[in-house]
Amino acid sequence: MMDLELPLVSIALCTYNGQTYLREQLDSLINQTYQKIEIIIVDDCSADDTEKICLSYNNIKLSFHQNEMNLGYTKNFEKAITLCKGEYICLCDQDDIWELDKIEQLVKNINDSILIYHDSDFINDEGDKIGFQSMSSRYNMYQGYSALPFILSNCISGHAAMFSIKLVPYLLPFDKRFYHDWWLAYVAFNIGSVKYLDHILVHYRQHDLSITDNLNLKEKRVVIEPTNRIAIDIDWVEKCSKFSANKQPQLIKKAYKLFYDIQFGKSRLRLFLFLIHYYDQIFYIISKKKSLTSKINYARKVAFSKKPPFYNKSS
Repeated sequence: MMDLELPLVSIALCTYNGQTYLREQLDSLINQTYQKIEIIIVDDCSADDTEKICLSYNNIKLSFHQNEMNLGYTKNFEKAITLCKGEYICLCDQDDIWELDKIEQLVKNINDSILIYHDSDFINDEGDKIGFQSMSSRYNMYQGYSALPFILSNCISGHAAMFSIKLVPYLLPFDKRFYHDWWLAYVAFNIGSVKYLDHILVHYRQHDLSITDNLNLKEKRVVIEPTNRIAIDIDWVEKCSKFSANKQPQLIKKAYKLFYDIQFGKSRLRLFLFLIHYYDQIFYIISKKKSLTSKINYARKVAFSKKPPFYNKSS
């Protein structure tokens, strides 16, 4: 296939004081086997050598943009996405390492899906693998038809996703209260089909300054979790219920109403029955295969707990 027939893929790389690991990441981007790419770097007012490192590459595929004021992690990705011109967009963190055939594999396999995502493993500060864990060993990777699993959890990390530019009008603007990759996943499942590629294509660095902490290496957050696996952000569920392009609008609105009511001790039985009926969707990402009895007990803990498993990130 001629290069002109290949789709342009934009890599949206957001940086902030990233000098420690940035060269490793940039090397893994520039040397991708799929070369019809543009690398859009948006720096969020770094005070270290991040800009110097980026400009030292002097590569025509790379464009560097410096914010006039600090936008924060989520809004910086929003800006980077608006600068992308590719048919497909990949989000990129400054401290990971990509497999050199990552984009080639994603382009080859996305077909008519609106988004494709892959597995990742974990590395430490020195770039050494952390144990034998991967994202797929911690979460069930979902590629069904419903967005319902994403109102309580998420298995799609931003660094692992490539999505069509057709998704952007539905995706932006980002809400700073929530993780942008949670919103990316939720929107994608409503707008089109999503595909999971069972390959480890990113080495996801976990360290003290990481935005997310999938291996719980940092001090544990104080979250009420009677099931030890679930914490419900009612603001997030409300946002999902108000998305104008919901594929199953009444179902998501019903879920929000039921979760909202049990904060005040109402609708517990109705929530319990709802959770049983939709168990295999709503708990898919975080729940191992369970017997019917185990499913009933799990739903009962959520619906009838004296302290419902809520937390509110925006309060």
